[in-house]
Amino acid sequence: MKKSGWFAMAALLLAGCSDWMIGPGMADFSAELCGGYSVWRTSAHQITIHRNDSAPRIPAKVCELGHDHRFIIAKQNHLKLRSLDPQDGYEEPDPGVFSYWILDTDGPTAYGPMTLEEFLQKRRELGVPDSITLKDVYEYDNRK
Repeated sequence: MKKSGWFAMAALLLAGCSDWMIGPGMADFSAELCGGYSVWRTSAHQITIHRNDSAPRIPAKVCELGHDHRFIIAKQNHLKLRSLDPQDGYEEPDPGVFSYWILDTDGPTAYGPMTLEEFLQKRRELGVPDSITLKDVYEYDNRK
């Protein structure tokens, strides 16, 4: 290999270890919520809320969430296959298709998926405080 080839390979390897490179895993994060739950971003569309046991969870793609010491509320953007090709299992957001969830960590019990109207009714029924508001999931990325 020529000298310039070795230099290019070394530069790529070093750049792969830096924070300014964009690549798989660089934007992934997790953040603790309440009741042992965390929000986990493991890829662009795989953002879930779960614990490390068999407790109820909120499936991908969580796009907004809020919590206090007991309740977690979330807005989920449904995913769909990007093509009809049976070899292609990649899922992407289904524009405009959302569900809502409430996790009562005292149970723990998950309520969802629900429409917005069902969510608002269940929220009142469970006494989820109005002070818990839905925020963009990326506000929970504490690496910034």
